[in-house]
Amino acid sequence: MVKAFLKLPAVVVVHGRGQAEWVLRVAAGRPVLLMSAPGAALNAGPGWFKVVLDQAAAKHPGALFQAALDCAAAPGAALAALRAGFKLVIFDLGHPAAASVLAAAAEAGAEVLGTRPEALDLGALDPRRRDDERRIAALFATVPPQDQPTSRTRDRQCRLGYRRTRPSSNEKEPKMKLTRRVKEILSWYESDTPGTKANLARILMEGKLGGTGRMVILPVDQGFEHGPARSFAPNPAAYDPHYHFELAIEAGLNAYAAPLGMIEAGAATFAGSIPTILKVNSSNSLSTTKDQAVTASVADALRLGCSAIGFTIYPSSEYQFEMMEELRELAEEAKAAGLAVVVWSYPRGPMLDKNGETAFDICAYAAHMAALMGAHIIKVKPPTDVLSLDAAKKVYIERKIDGSDLAKRISHVVQACFNGRRLVVFSGGEAKGTDALLAEVRAIHAGGGNGSIVGRNAFQRPKDEALKLLGQMIEVYKGKA
Repeated sequence: MVKAFLKLPAVVVVHGRGQAEWVLRVAAGRPVLLMSAPGAALNAGPGWFKVVLDQAAAKHPGALFQAALDCAAAPGAALAALRAGFKLVIFDLGHPAAASVLAAAAEAGAEVLGTRPEALDLGALDPRRRDDERRIAALFATVPPQDQPTSRTRDRQCRLGYRRTRPSSNEKEPKMKLTRRVKEILSWYESDTPGTKANLARILMEGKLGGTGRMVILPVDQGFEHGPARSFAPNPAAYDPHYHFELAIEAGLNAYAAPLGMIEAGAATFAGSIPTILKVNSSNSLSTTKDQAVTASVADALRLGCSAIGFTIYPSSEYQFEMMEELRELAEEAKAAGLAVVVWSYPRGPMLDKNGETAFDICAYAAHMAALMGAHIIKVKPPTDVLSLDAAKKVYIERKIDGSDLAKRISHVVQACFNGRRLVVFSGGEAKGTDALLAEVRAIHAGGGNGSIVGRNAFQRPKDEALKLLGQMIEVYKGKA
């Protein structure tokens, strides 16, 4: 419980920017706790409430306030709120994940309320009504203004998460907080709608790599592809779909990708907590056919609040052209609805042996085909130093296309993705040691790849080990390791 906050003389429930501005105006520099509506983190996400507060604060220089975001019984939403910088969250402490939320709050210097404090709800009030204005003013009647806090008071306010807005001569609305790098990336997608670019921005601005143009994504489609025991028995906690949402959120990843059932199983609990990618086609290990069935729809992605659809094509398969036609139809529908498109481009088929599937020339070819199919984000495997296609070998040798190390091969794959104007991430592949995986990540970073999409190498480890590994990967992509 947060005793310090319960002693505040003014606790107000606000439902939007207008109400937040109203309270800050009447408060006139006196401290106030702005509390969200019940479960607001599930319905709109922490980003919405943060924007509401930022915009209200910009209108009232000198305002002193704290914010409490209600996350109901959704641990994913609570973790996302803490990561977004909220110093006070409201969360059902009877939930089985309460210990994890409390630990994350302690680490972030934040606190958790198990119940909502008594507050004045502005839902039915109107600033144009004099009686309603008086009700707000009455909250601050006994509270003296705090013009210039002492250093001791300021330190205490900082610990409690207060914000005091600074006077500014600029009264314009704050601009969307996209980094220069993300704006540049969005400019590459010249034909896309604002909705699709907004969903790309959601992915690119999320997590610990937000704004850098680099990404780490957690994909959990292995249960379909390899079966549950092969996928989750090394770490039985991973049988639970909630585990993967929590892992991606706690690690500060950019997105979480999974088939329909996995996302449906956590859709309400983790709504708005992390961008999701709905994998809309899948294969399984009970068939030798190099094909995938369409297992979800664009309508499903919209219903579940996903940012993108994901689709696999198998260049070289006997069914590659049917898969490409399915992708064209689904990508057209997704883009019309404002979703992004992520394409897994995995060469396999009768003319390729196991070495050929990850050959230098074949990986670049597969990535280029995905770009030509209209992918926003392309997923391929890290290329080996093999040259597979006889018709291409001569060109690679004559033109001295350097594939002597992985970083150079990554650079060539990036070049094949429209000279770097399409985002390309690389799979982690089969489970491997930490040193081997981090060496691979350093090569991806050095070669200009946009990041990693790592499943088994993360969720098959115990959670603390997975978080450590993902944190190390993120540090590499930040250029710090």
